[in-house]
Amino acid sequence: MKKLVVLSMSVFLVMAGLSAQVPGVSPLAEGVKLLNYEKNKSALAFFKEALSKNPTNTENIFWYGEAILAEQGSGMPSDTTIKKAKAFYQQSLQTIGNDAWLLVGMSHIQLLEGVDANAVKQNLELALTTSSVTKGKFKGKPNPDIVNAIGYIYAETPIAIGDHRYAVDKLKETISAYDNAVNANLFINLGINYLKMGGENGGEAVTAFQEAINRDPKNAFPYFRIGRIYQTQSNKESFDEYYNKAIAADPTFPPVYFALYVYYADNNTETAKVNLDLFIKNADKDPSLDIFNADYLFRAGQYDASLEKAKSLETTIGIPALPRLGVLLAYNYDRKGDSIQAKTYIEQFINTSSADKITISDYELAVKIISRFSGNQTALAALLEKAIAADTLKADKLKYYKLGYEMLEKSNMYSDELKWYANYSALRGAKDEVYYYKTASIAVNAKEATMAMSISKEYMAAFPEKPNGYSFYVKAARLIDTANNTGVLFEAVNVQNEFLLKDVAKNKQALINNYYTLIGYYNETKAYENAVAMCDKVLELVPNDPSTLGAKGQFTKNIEILKKMKEGKGGANAPKAIADTTQGKKG
Repeated sequence: MKKLVVLSMSVFLVMAGLSAQVPGVSPLAEGVKLLNYEKNKSALAFFKEALSKNPTNTENIFWYGEAILAEQGSGMPSDTTIKKAKAFYQQSLQTIGNDAWLLVGMSHIQLLEGVDANAVKQNLELALTTSSVTKGKFKGKPNPDIVNAIGYIYAETPIAIGDHRYAVDKLKETISAYDNAVNANLFINLGINYLKMGGENGGEAVTAFQEAINRDPKNAFPYFRIGRIYQTQSNKESFDEYYNKAIAADPTFPPVYFALYVYYADNNTETAKVNLDLFIKNADKDPSLDIFNADYLFRAGQYDASLEKAKSLETTIGIPALPRLGVLLAYNYDRKGDSIQAKTYIEQFINTSSADKITISDYELAVKIISRFSGNQTALAALLEKAIAADTLKADKLKYYKLGYEMLEKSNMYSDELKWYANYSALRGAKDEVYYYKTASIAVNAKEATMAMSISKEYMAAFPEKPNGYSFYVKAARLIDTANNTGVLFEAVNVQNEFLLKDVAKNKQALINNYYTLIGYYNETKAYENAVAMCDKVLELVPNDPSTLGAKGQFTKNIEILKKMKEGKGGANAPKAIADTTQGKKG
C-alpha cells in the first residue's frame, strides 16, 4: 500500500528558463491526487496519457517515473521496478539534458541504489540552482515545486535510507522564504520527513500537518496522517477524531478505511468488515485486493475459508506478485496446527523480502513458528539483528531485542540470552528493579557466576528493601562456592539473614534453610561449636525438631572427641561429619 503522498503544485515560478509570477493549479494535480489516494495504477495510467500528449514536459516525466516506483505499493521498490524507472529517467536526461525535475528523479533512484548521500545532495543542489526564480518578488529563491519534489522523494524513501534532515531543512527554508505563497504540499512532505527522522519528532510532524490543513481544509490526507500518529500512540479518542475529519473532507479517501480495518480486525470483526468493504469500494480495482478478504476471514476465525481463498490467490496471482500472501498462508497453517507448512511460507517471505517490508508481527510469527524446530535459534537471532540494524525507531529495536531474548530463554540458551538482554537494557536505558531482577535471573541460569555476583550486589545497593537482590546474591555465591568451604556462600547467607531477620515470621523457612547452609559450612570446616550455635538458631524456630536435635547431638560429640584428641586421649576416634547438612533443611 502506498502511504507517502504529495499533493499538486500551486505556485508556478521560473524553472529552466520559463517564468510565472502567480499561483496556479498544476494540470497534473489529478494524477498526484491519485498517488495520494494510493490508486497507484490509475496514477501511472494518468501520467502515461499526459506524457503521450506532451512528451517533453519534465514535470510530467518526473511524476511518471515516481508513479513507476509507486506501482508496487509502500516500502522499498523491487530491483526490477527501480531499473525500470532508472531507464526511463536516463533516457529523458539523454534527450532533454540536466533539467531540474529529471535531476530530482534520478536522485531518487540514487537514494534507492545506495549512492553516497553527499553525492545525491550535490545533484539536488544543482537542481535547485538551475530552477531558481529569475524574475519578480522571489528572484533568486529556489523553485518551491522543485523543493517540494525533493521533499517528496525523501518522504518516499525508507527510513534507513537518505538524509531526511536535509529534506526537512530545505522545506523549512523555502516555507520561510515564501510564507503564504506556498500551499499544503510542502507542509505535508515536511511532516512525513519529520516522522522519518524518528518518533520523537511526532509533535513537529503534527504541527506541519495542521498547517497543511489550514491551507487546504478539504484535503483528507493531513487529517489522516495526524490520525495515524495518534493511532501509534494508542490514543483512540484523537485518532477517531482525525480519521472522521479525513472522511468528512473526502469520503472516497481509501487509506483511512484501510487503517480502520486494521485497527478493528482483531477486536470487532463487524466494524472491520464495514471498513474493509469501503476500502475496496474506493481503492483501485485490483484482483489482488482479495487478499484482504482472506485476511478478514482469518481474523474472524474462519480459517478453512481463509486458507481456501489464500490458496486460490496463490494459484491465480502467485506469491512473487503478492508477497504478503505467504504471511497469511503461514498464519492459517499455524492456526490449523501444520507447523511444517507454516514454517515453509514464513521462511520464504522473510528470506525473499527487503527489511522495510517485514513488520514486527512478521518476525513475531517467524520466531513463534521456526523456534519449534530445534537448531534454528541462531539463524533467527541473525534475522532479528538485521531487523535491528535496518530500523531506526527505538521502540521497534526494543521489540526486536525482546523477541530475541525471549526466544533464547525458551530454548534454554541463557548465555546468548544474557547478551541480548544486555543490549536491550542498554538501549532501554533504565536501571529499574525489572532490569536488576531479569539480569540477575539470566546470569544465574547461564551459570555466569561473576556476572551474577556483580549484578546481585548492585541490586541490593539499589533496592535494599527488596528481597530478590539478597536471594540472587546467595544463588551467585553457590555458583562460586560449590563445596561450601571457601566462605563466599557463608558471607552471602549472613548478608541475606540480616535482611530476613527483619521479619522472622514471614521469612521463617528461608532462615531455617540458611541456618542449615551455615551448619554445612561449619561442618566442612570442623567449626563444631558454631555448628551447634546454628542448630540452636533452628531450634528457636522449630523447637524439638528431631533432625536438628540429632545433628546438634553429633556436633556436641565431635567437640568432645576433638577435645580429647588435643589432650592425647582420643585414640583412633575421629569426629563424624553430619550427612546432608550442606543442602539445607527444606519443608
